[in-house]
Amino acid sequence: MTLLREVTEAPLDPGYALMAERRARAAAAADGTTGVAPARRRLPGVLTMLLVAAVLGAATTVAVLDLRAPQPEVSRGRALLIEQIRERGGQVEALSGRAAALSAEVDGLQGAGVLPSALLEISALDRWVNGAVAVRGPGLVVRLTDGSGGGLVEPGDAPAESRVRDADVQFVVNELWAAGAEAVAVNDQRLTSLSAIRNAGDAILVDLQPLNGPTYTIEAVGDPEDMQVEFARSAGLGFLQLLSAEYDIKNEVTTSEEMFLPGAGSPTLRYAHVPRPGAGPEEEDG
Repeated sequence: MTLLREVTEAPLDPGYALMAERRARAAAAADGTTGVAPARRRLPGVLTMLLVAAVLGAATTVAVLDLRAPQPEVSRGRALLIEQIRERGGQVEALSGRAAALSAEVDGLQGAGVLPSALLEISALDRWVNGAVAVRGPGLVVRLTDGSGGGLVEPGDAPAESRVRDADVQFVVNELWAAGAEAVAVNDQRLTSLSAIRNAGDAILVDLQPLNGPTYTIEAVGDPEDMQVEFARSAGLGFLQLLSAEYDIKNEVTTSEEMFLPGAGSPTLRYAHVPRPGAGPEEEDG
């Protein structure tokens, strides 16, 4: 009980208390005081701290004002950029107007019957094959829906491994082309020979246009029966079964008797040349 009382009432070892008392007496003797600094001796220290704080505050204020002050070079550069933007905007508007005028001229020539009928047929076929114009007809529809990863989640909150990826859409699209599709669209985004299906974070892009999930609808115009048979014989059906079994990605393959696929618009021309007089299409291509 005596030991417990000493530990409770005097937890500090007597040796530590003695040394602390000696150090306090030595400091008081060196200062010629009793160990308590008078107010007049503390005052210079307080004034020094206030002076340092004021100097630092003034320096910080000057630095901030200097950084926020508009520099002449920055102002001139900004004015130059604004002028260039306005100039380029005017050029774009002029070129857009010229493009619209030329398109109207082409449509007028086609409607007036000036161009040969064979050339018009080739042009119409090219626009249809390239996806520039809308198409209607029967075909096959494949729907891919994000899975839940085996749990109950809200739509759009599926885990990363159970979400439809760009590679999944690419594989299904390629298998539909191989099955005899004549035109394909993903979530109403028409595909052409220049289309790109990519991932940007968690979003799937078709020609830089984001698709709205969690369900992705792939429509392919063509003979429904032939396409269904060829798709079932290909690796496409097995791939869909793998997505369902391994990643819980839901899929559905159905036929449709009437679909509408919007056109992708006229493609951007990157190369052109003036044809030689009297040269046929084969000679120009060669």
